[in-house]
Amino acid sequence: MRIVTYNIQFGLGHDGRIDLARTARTIARADIICLQEVDRHWRRSGVQDQALILSGLMPDRYWVYGAGLDVDASEMIVGRLVNRRRQFGNMTLSRWPILSSRCHVLPKVESGSEFNMLTPALETVIDAPGGGRSGW
Repeated sequence: MRIVTYNIQFGLGHDGRIDLARTARTIARADIICLQEVDRHWRRSGVQDQALILSGLMPDRYWVYGAGLDVDASEMIVGRLVNRRRQFGNMTLSRWPILSSRCHVLPKVESGSEFNMLTPALETVIDAPGGGRSGW
């Protein structure tokens, strides 16, 4: 079983470009993929839903997303409310079904007047080969 964990830094490469397709190619051979710093609807990443994009680039994978930060990102576009959430968190993709998940927000030291980004840990239970399913 190949497991990879990768802080994608909202898809930003060393070349200064956000390229989620490149990220997906880099991690494609792993069976279980744990990603950190996945954006949803942030301006810095083009207001993209990166979890949705990554899941589309890896359509043979089950996936779950856990937000450590969730704020309103709704806006009026041509008189119509587009309701969405700006989120920042972790994502797990798996070749096998993800039976459950739980997002834990890790303790954070007070940073005064600075914006204090919360750090989540995403716990997942995966129905991997050789694993037991007792209790489900």
